[in-house]
Amino acid sequence: MYFISPFSEVTNLGVILDQLSSRYKEEKLLGEGGFSKVYAGECRSTSTPVAIKHISKEDVEYVKVNCQGNVYNEILEVFLLDQAAGRLCDGSFKNPAVIGLMDVFHLETEVIIVMERLPDTVDGIDYLYEVNHIPEDKIKVIFTQIINAALLMHKNGVFHRDLKLENILVNRNKGNPEIRVIDFGCGDFVQNEPFLDFCGTVEFAPPEHIRGETYKAEAMTVWQIGAMLHMTCTRVCFETLVYIKKDKEVLKNVSKECNDFLSQCLALDPNQRPTLEDLLLHPWLE
Repeated sequence: MYFISPFSEVTNLGVILDQLSSRYKEEKLLGEGGFSKVYAGECRSTSTPVAIKHISKEDVEYVKVNCQGNVYNEILEVFLLDQAAGRLCDGSFKNPAVIGLMDVFHLETEVIIVMERLPDTVDGIDYLYEVNHIPEDKIKVIFTQIINAALLMHKNGVFHRDLKLENILVNRNKGNPEIRVIDFGCGDFVQNEPFLDFCGTVEFAPPEHIRGETYKAEAMTVWQIGAMLHMTCTRVCFETLVYIKKDKEVLKNVSKECNDFLSQCLALDPNQRPTLEDLLLHPWLE
C-alpha cells in the first residue's frame, strides 16, 4: 500500500513540544477511555476548535507502511482514521462522515493526535438525552448517514469494530443533523477471513462472539448499527447478553418498517443479517 504520509516523526523532543504548544491550546477534558484521554483545544492561528487525544506510547499499535519504496511504522489508529475518510490510497472513496485528522505528535511517553472538533456537536448518548423526543424521520436521517459512513469505511478497507453512540458525533443545531464517526482505536482492516479476537465494547459484541464463534466485519457492523438504533428508539442501554435471552419485543413507539429494520439488524444468526448496501434499500429508509 503506497501513500504519502504527512506525519513524519521528529526526533528532537524540544522541537516537537514547541510545535505542539505554538499550534494548539489545550483546554478542558472531554472524555477518557481505557487507553486515552481527549481534551478540547483550539488552533492558535485560526481559533478553530480541535480535539486533542493523548495515548500512552505503550498502548499505541503500529502498521508498516511502504511509501515510495521506503518502509516505516505508522500509528495504526492514524492510518485507519485517514484511510476510512478516503484520504490515503488511490481509488479510495471520500467519506466526509469520518472526523478529520489535523496533526500527530510523537512525544517521549505518549502520542498526541489532533482532530477537528465541530461546533455544536455532542456524542450520540448526550444527543439522545438532551432531546426529549427524536422524531422517526430524524432518526432515519441520522442512521442513513451512519450506514453510508460504515459502507464507505468498509469499501476503503477499514473495520471500525466499536460503532456505538459514544463514537458518533451529532450536530445538534442543524435542521437535519450531521454525524461524524470518531475513535478508531479498536479498528482493524477489513479481511475476507473471519475474526477470532474481539476488540471493542463487549456490551455491543455480536451474538456469535458471545457464543465463542468467529465473526465477520460486515455482520458485526450491522449488529452494532441495530444496537445503536435500539437504544435510540427505546432510550434503554443495550447489552447483547441481555437481548439474546429476551423474547423479542415489538416497539410500539416506532413504525412497522422500523421494527422490521431492527429485527433484521439484530438477527441472532449473522448469516440472516443484511449487508450494509441492503440496509440502505430497506423500505424504512425510503
